[in-house]
Amino acid sequence: MRILIKIIKRPAVFALALLFTICIIPATVSAKSLYDLPAGTAISSKAAILVSLGASEKDDLTLFELNADEKRSPAALVRLMVGITAIEIIREKGIDIEKTTGKYTNEAFNTIAGQNLATAGMVIGEEWTVKDLLSLSMIQTAADACATLAITLGGSHSGFVARMNEIAKKIGCENTSFVNVSGIDNPSQYTTARDLYKIMRYGMNYPEFEPLFSAVQYTVKPVALGSERSYPNTNDMLRPSTAYYYAPIAFGKTGYTTPAGRCLASVARDSGYEYLCIVMGTPDKDEQGKSGVYFSDTRTLYRWAFTNFTYKTLLNKNQPVTQLPVRLAWNKDTVILVPEKSVAAIAINDLQPETVTKNIIRFKETVDAPIEKGQVLGKVELYIQTDRKIAEANLVAAESIERSQLLAIWAQIHSFLTTPWFYGGLALFAAIIIGYIILNFIHNRKLRRKRMKRVSRFR
Repeated sequence: MRILIKIIKRPAVFALALLFTICIIPATVSAKSLYDLPAGTAISSKAAILVSLGASEKDDLTLFELNADEKRSPAALVRLMVGITAIEIIREKGIDIEKTTGKYTNEAFNTIAGQNLATAGMVIGEEWTVKDLLSLSMIQTAADACATLAITLGGSHSGFVARMNEIAKKIGCENTSFVNVSGIDNPSQYTTARDLYKIMRYGMNYPEFEPLFSAVQYTVKPVALGSERSYPNTNDMLRPSTAYYYAPIAFGKTGYTTPAGRCLASVARDSGYEYLCIVMGTPDKDEQGKSGVYFSDTRTLYRWAFTNFTYKTLLNKNQPVTQLPVRLAWNKDTVILVPEKSVAAIAINDLQPETVTKNIIRFKETVDAPIEKGQVLGKVELYIQTDRKIAEANLVAAESIERSQLLAIWAQIHSFLTTPWFYGGLALFAAIIIGYIILNFIHNRKLRRKRMKRVSRFR
């Protein structure tokens, strides 16, 4: 306890301890992982996620994850959000990226000074187009270009970062916070593999996003000061001239700091299949002393996916799944429910459709006619290993069913006869009858007494 108090009283030590806590946590395979890697296949990364990309985000399926919700420093993977934020501001302001320029100023210099960051060697007063600033910020870890981009588009570094956090919140990042665009480690700058998937997937909605990260090389042509120069992409998996080249890789972003380890976010496509992979906290070298471990881990996960998974039809469009009781139809007591469309999902090659568990959800216990063919009346969720959902689909009526007017009228009458209003009215009517009988009895009794009095007078 005394040691903890001493650490807290020393801000620098406390910050480093907190950063260590965020970045370095013993790795265990998440229980949520849909599939486990086969025996003999392993990765060295501390956190990872592998997602099969569908036609849209709702069709995506996470195949494998390792500490996917563990908070870690993103290093230069922060540029994924920088790129998204820049695209949104450019669109909103109608900026011509080939004509609008940004100048490297003392403000930009002070943002990155003393951090030992990789730069593009910009000098104070050097001016680039927004296109050059944006492009180089994505394929390189050029902190000077990225700081200049943020100030040019956001008005200030802090203003641009605030916008980054707004977008992260909007797209559902639950464990993400940004304080800079450079990727330098900070206790208040963190994210997770799952949130990075959300960020990257969101960015893919913009046609401009992927090309920013896919260029093998980019040439900068300064507008003022400086000289023309070219820079290679830091993602060696994109470059045919490197030992780590992997043809299916479409685009990606690397990142590295000592606490964060090696990081890589990428997308690969082959034979109609598309996967997104993120690895974080990867060591510089593996147990055999080989470098490029984050490239090797990424290749391992992609090869496993491309080799072991295929799209399988799990339910056919007209395949009966369940039935639902029907009311108000003369010759039909039930309606058969079928999938709205054929249900296909990415699944392990040896998965047998009959082993898939169906969880049927009926929106109502019974349904009243008329029913239209194709009317959505429920949904079915498909699970493997009892608790791992791989797909779902709406359930619709397999046929149209007409309403019987006679049964409908009787149902209305029956419905009225069972309402509180009916019973209240019945009770009131009974009370009136009883009251009438009582009053009539009292009235007749009085009349009899009067008659008796008259009779007694004349006697």
